[in-house]
Amino acid sequence: MTRTLRLGLFLLISFLTLGSALAEAVRLQPGRGVAELKPFLAYHSDPTASLGQVLRLYRADGFQPVLDTSMMDWNYAPEAWAAVEIFNDTLDDGRGADPFVLTVDLPLVSEVDAYVIRESGFTENLISYSLFEPFVPEDHSVTRLRTPVFEIAPQETVTVLVNFKFGPFQSFKMALETPVELEASAFASGVSHTAFYAFAISCLVFFFGFHLAMKNWIGMLYAVQFAVGLGFIGYIDGLWFRFFFPGTPALQSPVGFFLLYALSGIGFVISGRSIKGEEGETRLSIGLSLLSLLSVAGFAISLYSPGTYSALFGYILLALMFVAAFVAAGNWRRTEGAVHLSALLISSLGTLSIVALIVVVVIGSRAEIIPVSTAVKGIFSILLVATMTGLTTHIINLRRKHSKAVEAELEALEAEARRSQELLVAERNYSRARELAGVRQRQLATASHDLKQPIMSLRMNLDSLAADVEPDVRKRLREAFDYIEALSNDYLRDTAPASDDLPDEDEDTGSLLETSDDVQEIFEISLVLDTVWQMFHEEAVSKGLELKAVRSTRRVSVPPLVLMRIVSNLVSNAVKYTETGTVLFGVRNREDEIDLCVFDTGLGMTETEIAAFSEAYRKGEDSEGHGLGLSVCHELAREHDMPFSCRSDKNRGTVFTLTLKALPIREHHPLTEFPG
Repeated sequence: MTRTLRLGLFLLISFLTLGSALAEAVRLQPGRGVAELKPFLAYHSDPTASLGQVLRLYRADGFQPVLDTSMMDWNYAPEAWAAVEIFNDTLDDGRGADPFVLTVDLPLVSEVDAYVIRESGFTENLISYSLFEPFVPEDHSVTRLRTPVFEIAPQETVTVLVNFKFGPFQSFKMALETPVELEASAFASGVSHTAFYAFAISCLVFFFGFHLAMKNWIGMLYAVQFAVGLGFIGYIDGLWFRFFFPGTPALQSPVGFFLLYALSGIGFVISGRSIKGEEGETRLSIGLSLLSLLSVAGFAISLYSPGTYSALFGYILLALMFVAAFVAAGNWRRTEGAVHLSALLISSLGTLSIVALIVVVVIGSRAEIIPVSTAVKGIFSILLVATMTGLTTHIINLRRKHSKAVEAELEALEAEARRSQELLVAERNYSRARELAGVRQRQLATASHDLKQPIMSLRMNLDSLAADVEPDVRKRLREAFDYIEALSNDYLRDTAPASDDLPDEDEDTGSLLETSDDVQEIFEISLVLDTVWQMFHEEAVSKGLELKAVRSTRRVSVPPLVLMRIVSNLVSNAVKYTETGTVLFGVRNREDEIDLCVFDTGLGMTETEIAAFSEAYRKGEDSEGHGLGLSVCHELAREHDMPFSCRSDKNRGTVFTLTLKALPIREHHPLTEFPG
């Protein structure tokens, strides 16, 4: 005798011996099922009871109208029985039995056994599902469990007994559908699931791509966290089991706990990184980041004890993570830009909804307003929309802020352009003056050279005719020629280049002129100092400052425009940032070098400010400049191997020193020296 027949005879005997009154049955309309059986179910929690004992208890009205199980009683999935009687109210006119399918929507249920007990006592085991067995597609309709088709004859009463071993959720739906109704509901469910995942994935791709382009690590971490959250929803819907490891049910628990603890771990990391201040790590940011280690520890514990307590610890960390993420997100948005009110309200609503869902899961509320899986998808969608809304308002605020910054930048650039144009005009005038001086120098050298030969001829003729001239007259003429010749030699010597650059003695006058062109970079430094004084004298007078320049005849061979740019930038800054007193610039002489110094009596700078303002585009809070002057000086000095230093005393003034190699002094000139 088979096990089914033995079980059926046992139940028949039990039914006949009890003879108790039956509970009111669910009445089926002809050709129609029942979309929701849960309001008609009665419950009993006894994991040790057999099927016969449970049936006798139900027949004796020993079941309760409310499911009374708690996930906290044992560190294991709670177990309960649900029962309902169904009467097919179709007229018995000789037609065949009606086909039906029992469906159960219970996410992550551990085990389900469903039985149909007929009036004859015959028992059918409709389904024996276990999460710890390989995936069987025939047992599923999209995300719901389903039984094979079974029949209920017209005017027949059957008892349906279902044994549950719950997973993390105790909220479920049960329906009795005809095959046609099942096909329609499965199609609608498939469409809704496809629309949800398509919407979520497209938003995540945009979210991650946008922050990747902006190189915003916080935004990318948020996108990763949302991706993990979407993976957890897919796990609840059974998609991981269906598509990734259908033949390896042992991976169900590790994958689920990994996704749960990864959500909280990534959230704590995001919170810690968001709260980090400009000065670096703070105690709060370090503490939030270290909380992610609890998520790692929780996942490690779940590998050894994958029960209710591990799940509860994960839910607690998830709740703490949402609180920390809400605070950190507000702090992050405030540092990046103003927070829009609508984004703040939507974020608050999403956070409160998540907390409410966690409370429902932990407490095990029986309020079946919407299925848990649907609630989770709704909360995820709210959070995703809230994030996208916050991102959009953040972009709008950044654009407004950027537009204002661009306008201010354009004004600063226009002022800088005007100053640069004035400096360019001065540089052009200086270059034109140097070129004109060079031309005049070469003309004087040529004229002096051309005069030497006629003077020598006149002297020779004078000597031949001097016999008849009185001695006094001859002496005066000779002295006059000596003077003219000496004067011509002096002009040649003064207009010649330095001794190291002199041409060979056998070179002609043309070579001398070419050499003069090649050494035009040798000039007296006063040419630059005088030009700079002319540039900024009127500006200094208008501010009530005294602008002084110490002249020098020392010659240098650096590029004049480079020196002009450095000195003009230093003097310009000194005049700009000195309110009262004096700006002094000039040369301090040494053996083979000179120090070009710029003194002012301004507010001075600290060492930190000096280092900061030496970098491009770094300037003080009250500065209207572009932050390039001092960095340009440093760069030019470094490129041309000219030592450049700064010494400053706060509220006393600043001195900049540029050291230049100078040519030897040809003759002594009394110069005014700087004080020590």
